[in-house]
Amino acid sequence: MICFDTHLAQFLMFDFWDKRADIFMMIIAFVALTFTIIQLWISRRESRRTTAYSAYQEYLKLCFENHELSYGDESVIRNNKGEINPQYPWFISHMLFTFEQILETDKNDKEWKIAITSQLENHKWYLKKSDSVKRLEWNSKLRCILIDVLK
Repeated sequence: MICFDTHLAQFLMFDFWDKRADIFMMIIAFVALTFTIIQLWISRRESRRTTAYSAYQEYLKLCFENHELSYGDESVIRNNKGEINPQYPWFISHMLFTFEQILETDKNDKEWKIAITSQLENHKWYLKKSDSVKRLEWNSKLRCILIDVLK
């Protein structure tokens, strides 16, 4: 049994520290493990955020290159015969796929949901007729947003 000395000199003794080295090493290892786990979690979150931003940037580039389609103006998208521009369904598919990627990578960000809802509102007239929306081909989070937009 260890008898604790009440003098401060015990802290200068090698024997005192030697008997407690395992405890200190365990505490240091636990702190290091905690910091490692936190760092991995932060890194993973930032990687997901970067993926979402990259996907949205690609969508914005597509919008810039096809600005007549990106506004979702039905009178511009339909030709004189009332037929839809053949590029428009592909634009919509690309848009929905991008939004699905964003929602899968950055699940809990409410700002993405607001941005996605805003974009879907522009194309509401077409989405109501879309077969892929009717068949529920998109992930559950995007389907929930689509349902809210199409009400």
